[in-house]
Amino acid sequence: MKQSNATTKPIDIIHLSFDPSTLESLIRSGKLHASDFNCLDHSSKRGVWAMLRSVAAGKIQLI
Repeated sequence: MKQSNATTKPIDIIHLSFDPSTLESLIRSGKLHASDFNCLDHSSKRGVWAMLRSVAAGKIQLI
């Protein structure tokens, strides 16, 4: 990837939006962990917690 020569200000936070199925896939594959991100609203937090419970239950059933 080519980098720009221009001086840029370091970025502290990047706000992103994922499709829920993409987020779940990243979590299931171990590429993203719940401690890697923050939910920005209560509804999103409830959805992520439900997703994490589902992923954890799937891992328990495999044991």
